[in-house]
Amino acid sequence: MRGKNPRFMLMNRTDLAHETAAESGLKVEETTISGINVTRVIINQKASEKTGKPAGNYITLSCPERACAELPEAIVLSHIIEKMLSETGGNNHTVVVTGLGNDNITPDSLGVRTAEKVLATAHFSEHDEFADLKMRRVYVIEPGVMAQTGLESAEQLKYITDGIKPDILVVIDSLACNESSRLARTIQITDTGISPGSGVKNERKEFSKNMLGVPVIAIGVPTVNIMWEWVYVG
Repeated sequence: MRGKNPRFMLMNRTDLAHETAAESGLKVEETTISGINVTRVIINQKASEKTGKPAGNYITLSCPERACAELPEAIVLSHIIEKMLSETGGNNHTVVVTGLGNDNITPDSLGVRTAEKVLATAHFSEHDEFADLKMRRVYVIEPGVMAQTGLESAEQLKYITDGIKPDILVVIDSLACNESSRLARTIQITDTGISPGSGVKNERKEFSKNMLGVPVIAIGVPTVNIMWEWVYVG
């Protein structure tokens, strides 16, 4: 309004809960496993309203720079995912693994390239010789991006989950961070789902239990560095 000074505020565009914890007054639990720094941030409903992030558990692995064929963070990550899977109702899940992003754009290709390395096992159940392996039924989906398909990725997954009726959805995506030191060296795992593109202000429909009807575990690695920015608030 005329006569009033415009007001601005600094907006944090990071996807990492760990980066918003300090200014939001959130408690951070820290531990070290096999030389990997592991932090956990719990966001309750009140904190969710303050930070703009969904309520739930956010676990972050900070991976040291090294040249090593056997990376301990892969083992730590697998244990964390296993624990989250078991907490959703047991170990005999039917799982849909989804790699989000655009393989033609390097910073956005993490999800797609990771999904390509995941072994789909759902079709093994048709063959008796695989029965003794007692593997989970795993489906792997690469929905692409709207520019490629004309469809929201979350809408595609809604159609698929309604048909398959999996027990859980695992979503893998690129994230944005504030601190450049976290680029490609931080892994965030959360049981809240994910809103693709939120860190770079290109937000699409969220992958969440509310949207898809099944629990969602989201795994992300920051590949884009977004600085703080001034946003007009009135």
